[in-house]
Amino acid sequence: MDAAQLKRIPLFADASDEELSQVAVFAQAKEVAEGDTAVTEGGFSRELLAIEDGTAEVTRDGEHIADLGPGDVFGEAGMLDDEMRSATVTATSRLKLISLGHFEVQRLKKNAPEVFSKIEELVESRR
Repeated sequence: MDAAQLKRIPLFADASDEELSQVAVFAQAKEVAEGDTAVTEGGFSRELLAIEDGTAEVTRDGEHIADLGPGDVFGEAGMLDDEMRSATVTATSRLKLISLGHFEVQRLKKNAPEVFSKIEELVESRR
């Protein structure tokens, strides 16, 4: 993963080049086809996902909650609290995602503390 790709995601926009290079080592590219589910409500939260390109719909108990697009992040709450997924995210177009697994997010606490702090802030703001 290229650090420049990460810089386009608001969560990572203010991170230093050094921190971004730390995150880039752990980040993986992932694609989800239109109509496919990226995460399922009630499932285990094992990765934080950021949308690089495409759109998605967020539903909870079958009800529309939000629309997501480039730069949006989801799946972050379970990364810190071991919570189950609180919503389903379905691709409304082909999604290009940046994925960080649970272990990798925890490693950011040491290797990229500013980025980890932003993730914590995002979790708190969505409670």
